[in-house]
Amino acid sequence: MNKETYRFMYPAGIASLSLVFSQKALQWLYGTTRDDDGRETVNSILFGDLLARMAFTAGEGKGFRRPLTLSAGQTQYSEEQLSAQWNMGRKRIRNLLSALTGMGLIDTNRSRVASVMTFPCIRGWTTADGTFIPNPFTNEQREE
Repeated sequence: MNKETYRFMYPAGIASLSLVFSQKALQWLYGTTRDDDGRETVNSILFGDLLARMAFTAGEGKGFRRPLTLSAGQTQYSEEQLSAQWNMGRKRIRNLLSALTGMGLIDTNRSRVASVMTFPCIRGWTTADGTFIPNPFTNEQREE
């Protein structure tokens, strides 16, 4: 991913997100991660890429062999797809997702059928008409 071309775009009908980050998460977001070719990517771009996959309404996940019905605030993901898209080995992706979980940015649930990610750091989102939708997967941030 090229930081010059990255720009988080809200889906149609979404005006804003309300997020809460721990100090550790903020420090990580401003840092960088190297891919397998040694290129650095700003961590907020990686996190933004995950956010861009999140469903804002209930529906079926797309682009998967076995799509799941997702709730608002969830996304279906694949370590293999992230590995290919971010040019990092699957073990590095798994370690990165574990670190994001430890900082309270994401939660993951892996099964034989599919993997689902939620974003407990998101308090909710505001629709274009001004309605605030609380994220059902929010939890309280704890400082470490």
